[in-house]
Order: sequence, then structure tokens, then C-alpha cells
Amino acid sequence: MKKRIYLDYNASAPLRPSAREAINDIYSNETGAYNASAVHSYGRDGRKHVEDARLNVAKLINADPNMVIFNSGATEGNNTVLHHFIRNFPHDVVFVSTIDHPSVRDAADIFKNVRTFPVDKNGMVDLDTLEKELKIYPVSLVSCMYASNETGAIQDVSKIARIAHGKGALFHCDATQTAGRIHVDMKESGIDFLTLSSHKIGGPQGVGALALGLCGQSPALLFGGGQEKQLRSGTENVAGIAGFGAAAKEAYEHLNHYQALQKWRDKMEEAILSISPEAIIHAKDVNRLPNTTFFSLPNANSQSLLMAFDLEGIAISNGSACSSGSVKPSQTLMAMGYDEKNASGGLRISLGWATKEEDIDAFIAAWTKIYQRISKK
Repeated sequence: MKKRIYLDYNASAPLRPSAREAINDIYSNETGAYNASAVHSYGRDGRKHVEDARLNVAKLINADPNMVIFNSGATEGNNTVLHHFIRNFPHDVVFVSTIDHPSVRDAADIFKNVRTFPVDKNGMVDLDTLEKELKIYPVSLVSCMYASNETGAIQDVSKIARIAHGKGALFHCDATQTAGRIHVDMKESGIDFLTLSSHKIGGPQGVGALALGLCGQSPALLFGGGQEKQLRSGTENVAGIAGFGAAAKEAYEHLNHYQALQKWRDKMEEAILSISPEAIIHAKDVNRLPNTTFFSLPNANSQSLLMAFDLEGIAISNGSACSSGSVKPSQTLMAMGYDEKNASGGLRISLGWATKEEDIDAFIAAWTKIYQRISKK
């Protein structure tokens, strides 16, 4: 049986041992009943786990711990912020980028007061166009992801925040792909709302956070129990939150490891271009996440290529993994100016905390084999 190699960290990172241990510690107590809102000793123990995790998550992004609200993940956090402004400021416009996550971008298809702003051929926000657009409309919120989950291109979020604030708007940033991979400083960057998902950094799935700045707005989506400072009702997922906190602590302490992944990524990209000279490495000329490569082969079909890699025991993706397992043309590439045909051949390789150099070598060997086969057709 072939060794299975996982190179799809931007979709979901394998659970870190520290996170697994934290979760197991919760469930191995004599009752397993840690309701962090209860006043008895079990409740107080549960509350300590939650608050310790809150400190670790806040440190990862340099946020005020009291302003970190735990939820089910970035999709919920994004919806919480977007719906708050759409609902409470109906006469103002909310601007979102054309390359954002579907939980942000799809709002533009549903609500009349949501507009999109474009990116250039490298997937970077067109700041001049954004600034011009903000002069035309009354604006309450600007939303843009920190780094693309597909190309890894890192936006200049500080400039976007300044442009938004200069027009009287607040700035929301989905930092799901950047936290734990590059230095993230919510306060220094001027981010008013920042969303995270635990499973992107090696924590458990189904838990995340919305961090608030001192902007005077406190979005809430779920009501009823008053948990999480009245901003996210529902019994806290103590085990999940504890695992998230452990992963955040480890990610912060080993941030340099992600920077070191860049040499393996560059080695892989050099090999891709050597084996298949017509391949396009997207966003290659801009600042990217050190772990991410997104390339396409003209006239290729990503679904066929993904199946070929899977048969070789290598797990990669065609971009966003948030479409219920469907393989569709990359919306990011189409926003960058590629047509549907060219956007259908994109492949994303994303490295992470457990990646080894031998995994890169295995990918290169597999691509050599696959490319030789398809180029003969």
C-alpha cells in the first residue's frame, strides 16, 4: 500500500498532538460534563479551559482577550459581521472583495446593499479602484481576506483598513489562512473584526473565533443564552475550544517553522516549471504565504489531475474546499482575469506543520509521472 501524503493544509490541517491531548483531557474527566456557564466546580473547571484558550488565541493575533468571541468557525464569524452591517445599516453599502471566501462573497448575490471590488492579475486588491468606489457610496463596512486560500497572495490589510477608515467605514478581515503562518497583529493593522477557524492551524473542526477591535460595534448572530459576553449564545464547546487554544499556542511558538517551509515550496515550484514549462504559478510575483502553491496547466482538467494524484497517494485540491466536495473552476482565477477554461485546471498544494521534505520529493515524482502520461495524449 502506498504511503499517503497530505498536502492540503489550506483546506484543513491535521490535528496537532497538543490539541488532541487537550481535547482528550476534557473527555477523560469523570463526567465529561464541562458546562462553562455552570457555577459548580465542573463549570468552573470548564470556564478555566475556555479562558486559557482565549488568552492563547488572542496572543496569536495580538487582540484583547476580552474581545475574542468563540464560535463554530470563520464561516459563522464572517456571517455574523456581514449580517450585522447589512441588517443595521440598510442605507449604507458593504464592500467585499471578489476573491473572498464564499461565506463573505456570496452576500453580494443575496443582498442589494453589498458590492464587490476587484483584484489585479496577481490577485491583489486594486487599491485605487477601491478608494474611488468608496467615494461614490455611503459605506459602513469593507471586508477582505488577509491572504487568499487559493493563491496564498497576502493583501496589504493595513492600507485597506486606512482606506476604509478614511471613508468612515470599518474593516473586517478573514485571517483564517494567515494566523499561525505569518505574523498577524490585529491592533497594528487596524482591523476592526477578525475571523478565525481552529482547524486551519491544527485544532479541531467546528470551532473558531471572532475578534473585535475597539470600534463601537459588537455583532451578534445567535441569541438566547447570553454566552460569550452576550455575543454568541449557545453552550460553549469546551473541548473544542481547549483544542483550539492548544493549537494556537503551538502555532505561535513555532511560527518560524512556517517561514522555513518556503524553501520547500520554492523547490517544488522550480520542479513544476522544469517538468511542465507551460505551467503557470499564480501570484508568483507578489508576497505569498510561505506554504502555498497554486498552479495551472492550460487545457488541463483539475478533476482528472486530482484523481491522478489521489491514485499516487497524494492529497491536494483544486482551490477552495468549501463547495461540498465539488470540483469547479476557480472563482479566484476568474476574478484575476482568467476564463473558465483556464480556471478549470488549477491545483493547490499547501504545506503545514507535519510536512516533511520527502513529501515534496514524492509530489515531484508523482507530477513527473502524471505529466508524462497526459502530455502523450
